[in-house]
Amino acid sequence: MNALYVRVSTDDQARKGYSLDDQIEACRKHLLVLGSTTVEEYIDNGYSGEFLERPGLERLREDLQKGIIKTVAIYDPDRLSRNLTNQLIIAAEIEKAGATITFVTGDYDSSPEGHLFFSMKGAISAYEKAKIRERTSRGRRAKANKGKIVFNAHPFGYDWDKKNSMYVINEEAARTIRLIYDLCINHGFGSRKIALELLHLGVVGINGRPLSTCTVSRILTKEMYHGQHHLFKQKTSKTGQNTREIKTNPQELWIPVNIPAIVTREIWEAAQIQIQKNKILAKRNNKHSYLLRGLLYCALCGRSMTAYARTSKRKTGDDIIYYYYSCISKESSSYTLNGTPCTCRRIPVDDLDSAVWEFIISIAKNNNQLKDYLYSKNNLTYAKEISYLNNLQLELKKKQMSTMRWYHENTIDYETAEKTLKNINSELETIHTTLSELTISQGKENQLVLSPADFLKAKTFKEKRSVLTKLPYRIYAARQEEHFEFFFEK
Repeated sequence: MNALYVRVSTDDQARKGYSLDDQIEACRKHLLVLGSTTVEEYIDNGYSGEFLERPGLERLREDLQKGIIKTVAIYDPDRLSRNLTNQLIIAAEIEKAGATITFVTGDYDSSPEGHLFFSMKGAISAYEKAKIRERTSRGRRAKANKGKIVFNAHPFGYDWDKKNSMYVINEEAARTIRLIYDLCINHGFGSRKIALELLHLGVVGINGRPLSTCTVSRILTKEMYHGQHHLFKQKTSKTGQNTREIKTNPQELWIPVNIPAIVTREIWEAAQIQIQKNKILAKRNNKHSYLLRGLLYCALCGRSMTAYARTSKRKTGDDIIYYYYSCISKESSSYTLNGTPCTCRRIPVDDLDSAVWEFIISIAKNNNQLKDYLYSKNNLTYAKEISYLNNLQLELKKKQMSTMRWYHENTIDYETAEKTLKNINSELETIHTTLSELTISQGKENQLVLSPADFLKAKTFKEKRSVLTKLPYRIYAARQEEHFEFFFEK
């Protein structure tokens, strides 16, 4: 039996350079000239030649191993593969099976000259593919550097201006986006609650369907909504026919493109702060009411304190459940300091909750003392912290530039540069978030955040939590003996 193998990828179909029908017809005619009439077809439609995982090719290789194929006709070596190594592997398998390989576009034999010709064709094919990729990438980057969008990702809130390769605001969708930011910042709603609220209000997306929680989350976190969009943030590499590896490029390789803003940068940053706050205060399906959950820090090591339940088994009667606040370094080895857990003992939840609330009520009844607690008078502290972080930010940016220079001068390799830049970018993101929080706090200087009535009228758990989350303080607690202590610190 004789065989013909044909392949076409998506790119080839787009260029219409290698249609399957044309390849099949050419291969059949070629085999007919060689005197072969009984032909089995092995076809791969829409598969890249870069990888060997192709159903048609795998079937051909299996039949070759069975020894039932005498001749394999292929239109051109690059139909077999665009990778020279893969071409040589398959050609060797065909020869080992006792079959011969023949190409429509050029003869190939097992002589040294034939091997040389085959290798040259494969090398040229691989080179052409690499050049196509390089030209395509360079063209896209040149377009991005001109301030144009390379690919329309159809983001919610924008229409597409094909002529100028730019997003334009869809006013109807933009109103929904501004409502989402309002619900997040001014009402403290998370993505899921916002999605439910929009559903209740009858607000839908462009496709007429309700906005999902994931869509709302993307709207709240993507920088493009305040007008700053980055292209080439990620690098996608094919690892197989249907698998890809996505890596984040170093920030210095990103190309910023300004697009029409739907919200201001200040509003976007306020949303990021609220999102982080929501994460800290998330209920996480707690069955018990923890008044200080997400607000409490260890007075000994400064780490956050976690709330948890501990069940005590009893031989007779029902089990007893105890509720505690505990330093997170005691409960998780990931947070230990140099492998040593904190010495702070666990604090009973109900005892600490009651003590803290009673203290707050006592403060609320003393108007002068309350003002001392509720007015923010830390201008000097804020200024020092902001100055320190700004200086640290400058130092990191210098290190960033040096790393890029070393990479371009071949002093360090790509992996080292990528790892260093990722660490620097992570630190810069943390500094940026902290600076945003400090700036907002500084802007609230000398503003009364709560009144005595807000404290005194809070009776339910929800009302008390609302008051505590508005306090401009961190609550620190520690227990080393049988008694615990706590204090507030800005």
